Amino acid sequence: MKNIFSRLSLKVLSLTMLLTYTVNVKAQTTASTEIKYYRSIFPEENGKIKSIGNTNFEYYKSIFPEENGKIKSIGDKKFEYYRSIFPEENGKIKSVGDKKIEYFKSIFPEENGKVKSIGDMPIEYYRSIFPEEDGKIKSIGNVVIEYYRSIFPEENGKIKSIGSAQIEYYRSIFPEENGKLKSIRGETGSAFNFSPTELYYFILNANSK
Repeated sequence: MKNIFSRLSLKVLSLTMLLTYTVNVKAQTTASTEIKYYRSIFPEENGKIKSIGNTNFEYYKSIFPEENGKIKSIGDKKFEYYRSIFPEENGKIKSVGDKKIEYFKSIFPEENGKVKSIGDMPIEYYRSIFPEEDGKIKSIGNVVIEYYRSIFPEENGKIKSIGSAQIEYYRSIFPEENGKLKSIRGETGSAFNFSPTELYYFILNANSK
């Protein structure tokens, strides 16, 4: 699988996506995927992931609580965090590699404190009278995201489409599949250059918000 940082279209989102999404490293199928953990005298890293395959993880050991104990680097990607007077951004990811992340400082609670942009890619949120979509991601770059407003609880409030890709969910008598993803059809658009597996996990994460 491709490394998520090469595209950073997520996150994390909140990052949100990050953004909590917000940040994943996906193991390459051609490399070792052994996972190792720190056994350390430093509580900032002890018990946390040290490496996945050949990708190393580092954590801040810092006097600043906004970054202390948080990820410092994954492989060659460096992480920085805001040390800010604004609570909407304080302690959140400021940059991953050369991609800067900005957050809304807004009078609208639907977007306040959420990711505003990742690099040059803007993110918008719904300010809507419909609770099924209110406060959720409306667009990432030029790709619009829509949500079901449905009488069926199995799909209501979940992602209906990403760009031209249509999402369907099971309405089933079997609890093992009821309400879960059934199909993803079509192309998402230029801002979402994801594999089907990556798109699947993005949808799961977004639907859990």
